[in-house]
Amino acid sequence: MIAEPTLGALAALGSALTWAITSLLVRSLMAELGSVAVNALRSSLGGAILLAWVLGTGGIGPLTAISAGAFALLALSIVTAITIGDTVFFESTRALGVGRAMTIAMTYPVGAAVLAAAFLEEPITLPLAAGALLTLAGLTLIVAPWAERAPEERFWFGVGTATLASLAWAVSLVFLKSPLGELEPVTVQAIRLPLAAATLWVMPWARGALGGLGRHRRSVLARLVVLSVLTAASSVMFVAGVKYAGVAVAAVLSSTAPMFAIPLGVLFLGERLSLGALLGAGVTVTGMVVLQL
Repeated sequence: MIAEPTLGALAALGSALTWAITSLLVRSLMAELGSVAVNALRSSLGGAILLAWVLGTGGIGPLTAISAGAFALLALSIVTAITIGDTVFFESTRALGVGRAMTIAMTYPVGAAVLAAAFLEEPITLPLAAGALLTLAGLTLIVAPWAERAPEERFWFGVGTATLASLAWAVSLVFLKSPLGELEPVTVQAIRLPLAAATLWVMPWARGALGGLGRHRRSVLARLVVLSVLTAASSVMFVAGVKYAGVAVAAVLSSTAPMFAIPLGVLFLGERLSLGALLGAGVTVTGMVVLQL
């Protein structure tokens, strides 16, 4: 029997790997569908998979057991995490490439730690301060004015959207902490993903893409199905990491996603990072590890 903290740590690492693959698939679909439509479709299909699982294994009971306060916090967490955070992150990958965009966005544990200190009365420790400084130093190497950039790159737009994604994910993590005391990870995501899909379908960019979905090649639809399954798996593993390993451990382990995304981006998208950017990614991840010591 695996101990809960170990299970949570493994789940958080699994979410990092699947998030890296998810980002790669989204990047490959954005040119044909757009970031909002891809986000809406993956949330709808992934949410349907989890909802069917919860209803098939436990009936309606697990979904109705949630309190009104916990449901409100789940709704707030999903609006900030997926509707805002994921959408702007996917835009940042188009501007910066998956590797650099993910490294910047995955600094959200720094923001979460600051918010926890401000609103949850968690102390600011020496490792927290040192980790934050290391993380900022790594980001400086990544976004430095002397870093190598492609002529067509929308650099500052990418940095801005990746930073906004990091902030949105940090806020979402604070909102998510309380409801996890009432619900299992699969149930949490069976509620969160459909809520995210509903808010995304309100946007005109998503509705416009749905009408022409049947005109796309089979390869696009196949990637969309794989993306939806990965979305369901990754989201459950992340929430399981938070529940069983704790917010701090889950945040830092899931933030190692750039270490998977960088080689995947090089292999499948032909992305190239300068030596300084690679060094910056390493320093940033080291900072996030120190942050949670």
